[in-house]
Amino acid sequence: MKRLALACGLALLLSACASNTSGVALSAPGGGPAEFRVDNGSLDLQLAELGRRQQNGLLQVNVALTNQRRSDSHLQYLFYWYDASGQEVAPDGRGWTPLVMHGQQRRTLSALAPTREVLGYRLVVREVIAESN
Repeated sequence: MKRLALACGLALLLSACASNTSGVALSAPGGGPAEFRVDNGSLDLQLAELGRRQQNGLLQVNVALTNQRRSDSHLQYLFYWYDASGQEVAPDGRGWTPLVMHGQQRRTLSALAPTREVLGYRLVVREVIAESN
């Protein structure tokens, strides 16, 4: 019985330390219409594609991010880029960009693809969760 209680306590402790990377995403990996997906409904964020265009042969994407909460949200976002075959392009060398969104604020996130082969993208936005020690 003690082992079971210890195992359950350890599992609970480890799950509390796990990082939550779920959030919301807007994706158009093949260059088609953008699709909005929610992996964490508590975020109250909305993403909407404002436009795509070619700039010097590179895909430029503009996305509206709206914080539907009345309070501030501490977020991070990352653009992923895809070629015609759906393969991720240039996955190394980039990190999450921090962003603070005030209550009811709307901002435009803009990004330029790293290569001319890029046809599609995926934007992921997640909440920064402060870890307690």
